[in-house]
Amino acid sequence: MFVINLILTENTDEKTAAEHLAAHRAWFSSHVEKGDFVLVGPRHDRERAGIIISRVTSREALDEILSEDVYFPSGAAYEVMEFTAVQGIPAVAGLLER
Repeated sequence: MFVINLILTENTDEKTAAEHLAAHRAWFSSHVEKGDFVLVGPRHDRERAGIIISRVTSREALDEILSEDVYFPSGAAYEVMEFTAVQGIPAVAGLLER
């Protein structure tokens, strides 16, 4: 499982920024629907930043997904942390690795 700390760095005009943000949100939605992303949301402590919890099976698969983002490679910073989920509430039991 992976946690991705995503920070948008692109600096562009309002029209392009709105278009890119719409494409970025569609990218999120498609990967939530596919089950690649478990949770996605904005950070409260930093503007233009968010967190993704991903359950793809490998770093290579995650890198492929990240490369599809409209902000990749130079419009965002992607800090990726891999972890093993071993405990959680019953609602997330299917995500745990034993």
